[in-house]
Amino acid sequence: MSVNVFGFMRYSVFLIALLSGGVSAVAPPVTEGGTKGIKKDLEAPEFVAEMKAKVFSKEEISVANGEHRFNQTCVYCHGHQGSGGKAKMLQGREFDADYLFKTITKGKKRGSLVMPPWKRTFTPEERWELVTYILSLSEEKKKQ
Repeated sequence: MSVNVFGFMRYSVFLIALLSGGVSAVAPPVTEGGTKGIKKDLEAPEFVAEMKAKVFSKEEISVANGEHRFNQTCVYCHGHQGSGGKAKMLQGREFDADYLFKTITKGKKRGSLVMPPWKRTFTPEERWELVTYILSLSEEKKKQ
């Protein structure tokens, strides 16, 4: 009687992994201030409002950061300085800051054009910086 050693070893390894609960690699939750178990909800309304106040209090820096991020991710559809392209022109339009934040966060679909949601890509602070930059585009148009 011949024994297949490799087949036996393969199933032994599988059985050991199954019985031991397997090996899992899970990142620990992001914690605030090093306290274990308390996960900070970055999308909580009070945190989002806090980030909005922080970003608008340092508006000049926020606009510069927002412009940099816009040029990396948004320019392909919205054009240089929001001049338009695949998506609507952003220059010279009047927007509500909260509307822009919600649109950037959740994305938007208009016909076959889809703006992806950026909630998982950018923090609330980074999304608010994009908002300050887009709002600055309408202000620049007024100055001209």
